[in-house]
Amino acid sequence: METKEIFDAAPLSVSQFLSETGQGLYIPPYQRAYSWELPKIRRLLSDVAHGLDQLAEFEDSICFLGTVIALRDINYTTVEPKYRSQVPSKVMTIIDGQQRMTTLLLLTTVLHEEIRVRAEKLTRDDEPSVWCYNQALDVTGRLSNCFEEDMRYGEHRYYPRLIRSYYDVWSRNKGEARYRSPIGYYLESYGAYARDADAVKPYRHVPIDPDKTDGVDLEAYRHLDRMRDQMRSMLRKAVGAGVKREDDIQLPTGTDIGQSQNLQFALFNSEFPPSVVEKLEDDAKMTPLTRLIVFANYLLHRVTVAVVTAKREDYGFDMFEALNTTGQPLTAIETFKPRAIKEEGLDEWQESESKLHFDVVEAYLDREGSSSADKRQTVTSSVLLPFAMFQDGTKLTKRLNDQRRYLRTVFDKDPDIVARRKVLAGLAQVARFYEGPWGSPTKVPSCDDATLRTQAGIALAALREGGHDIVVGLLTRYFAAHRLSSPETVESSARQFLLAARSCAAFYALWRGSFGSTAGIDGVYRSLMTHVVEEGMPRFARFERDLTEVPPVEALQSYLKEQLRSEGIYDKQQWVARAALTPVYQHSKPLTRLLLLAASQNSTPDSATPGLVVRGKSGLLETLELDRWNDEAFATIEHVAPQAPSSNGSWNADLYEDPELINRIGNLTLLPAVENASASNRAWHLKRLMFRALSAATVEEAEKTLADAEAQGLRLGSGAGEIVRQARYLPLVAALAQREEEWTAEFVEARSQRLCSLAWDALTPWLGFEP
Repeated sequence: METKEIFDAAPLSVSQFLSETGQGLYIPPYQRAYSWELPKIRRLLSDVAHGLDQLAEFEDSICFLGTVIALRDINYTTVEPKYRSQVPSKVMTIIDGQQRMTTLLLLTTVLHEEIRVRAEKLTRDDEPSVWCYNQALDVTGRLSNCFEEDMRYGEHRYYPRLIRSYYDVWSRNKGEARYRSPIGYYLESYGAYARDADAVKPYRHVPIDPDKTDGVDLEAYRHLDRMRDQMRSMLRKAVGAGVKREDDIQLPTGTDIGQSQNLQFALFNSEFPPSVVEKLEDDAKMTPLTRLIVFANYLLHRVTVAVVTAKREDYGFDMFEALNTTGQPLTAIETFKPRAIKEEGLDEWQESESKLHFDVVEAYLDREGSSSADKRQTVTSSVLLPFAMFQDGTKLTKRLNDQRRYLRTVFDKDPDIVARRKVLAGLAQVARFYEGPWGSPTKVPSCDDATLRTQAGIALAALREGGHDIVVGLLTRYFAAHRLSSPETVESSARQFLLAARSCAAFYALWRGSFGSTAGIDGVYRSLMTHVVEEGMPRFARFERDLTEVPPVEALQSYLKEQLRSEGIYDKQQWVARAALTPVYQHSKPLTRLLLLAASQNSTPDSATPGLVVRGKSGLLETLELDRWNDEAFATIEHVAPQAPSSNGSWNADLYEDPELINRIGNLTLLPAVENASASNRAWHLKRLMFRALSAATVEEAEKTLADAEAQGLRLGSGAGEIVRQARYLPLVAALAQREEEWTAEFVEARSQRLCSLAWDALTPWLGFEP
């Protein structure tokens, strides 16, 4: 296929494009409402006026207003609703440029009105006024061809040139024709006025009956009316006698027009009669009318747009994205919505199940993506990428065209409307998951097992803050199964979701704790989603199964454990050996916090080896819970030995021989947020004093230690002092405070081994390992 068969491009004048015989312009439902404000309208009129002014000197002067991208819809696939036999023979569905086209159509009606009303006031008793009247008839006829199409017969033979899908219907027949969008209603109303031979007074727009808006916000009608009135005011001022401001529209004067042969030949194909030129200098009626006629002729024949027509809507969007630099590209979900509406039927859409699902998605996008078009695209991608994983394991890209094509393909795959509603339900469940436990881990489902619930909360918080979005599709599967479960299974499905969240967090910690980097972890989950657990059992991606059908969480744990086995990190000794050498801090701070909290779980200082911790009795201090993740006492990851060696040599040199050692878990601890960051770079004996202050057993001991610290120049700040006075139990800090010996590379290695061992013991039960 040659390129010209995919799309075509041509520069067309306003008259050529808007008045092409048999052509109807169509606004698809995903296009936003008319929103141009006065500055943009004034800019468009000023550009046209400037081009006209240049024509007096340069005979090739044109005004270029940008690009219109459209689909030449020869099969009327985008037209809905429709009476096929009544649709114009050439339908151009506007992909980009409808704001400009709407503005130009409003301008043609305003010019038509102003020229017609003024022409009727001419006496027509001399050559100049007759000439001017005939020119007015000519140009108003060409203007009317722009804003409406004469279909030659029928009770409703005149079609508005531009209408909007779902709200407007082209038809010659009474009872079928309907124009209820703001632009459709206006063009039909003005067209009726324009065809009334007895209408000599200015057009007076009658607002639409609020009961006939079909749900369109009345403000959309008012806005269009205001902008039309502003155009009329600007043109009246341009040809009036009043004082002009700098930003007012400037049109050539009657004298300028009479003296410019370039302008006369370019727009009228002949010189003006001498009597006309003479009268243009001072006639109060004919001069402003002629100026408007000249402006209208320039608009129709010298103002151009580049019209790019595509064979398929996909190609149109591709071109739009490539050419667009200042507009707001529509998201894949916005352009998919008409397909969903068409499936349900326009009349049934408002009360349909599909609309309920769409409302959930759109409400989420509105909340999270309202700040800018770029933000909305980002949020849309964050929904669609995990949805594709959720639906069938597809690795979807962030390219808009890929996303549009995927949505249509997965929706159209099954012709059954019930199946298609389930596709939309799945999309809504992703949005609900983001709004619920992913966005706020306190919103995890209720469960009789309080410990499981709070552990799932910290698991989700760590995954989210660690940017581990690859699990969203998978966890949405279990979340949806819970939300849609029957009363008999609601408890068990909640438990399955909570266990799945814990399993993913444990795998994340073990995998990345061992490798540091992501090391292909996304690929593990992509393979998981299409993995066949066993014949007849649902897969982790939905495919065509019911939304409540998911594999048991034991199958998830089994698959993830097998991935650890294949990488040689399945048993404790293997994993600890690898993880203890990982500079975890430089890879991920949320991962580091999770591992340190896991190592702190029910731990206590090791009396046999001061500086280390050992597992204490159950219930001593539960750190693997959401409250601890949000606890200010565990907010900061602190390097014991500073990341850079001090200039005074107060730390052992062997700590810096291996550049990775300083960022390993053995050189890290969790601390309250200390206001005076300089405390982090003090010598070991001062650092140890800070640890003692932060882990004092009583308020009295804490205050004494704070005083000793301040006496040696170590001031922690009021916030940290308040935490100290609360006498909180900080096991890692308490153990560090007991080490009297120097802080060495050898001890960091030993501490890394110990903490990794404790983290393994705390996290592996989450993944189904035996304690």
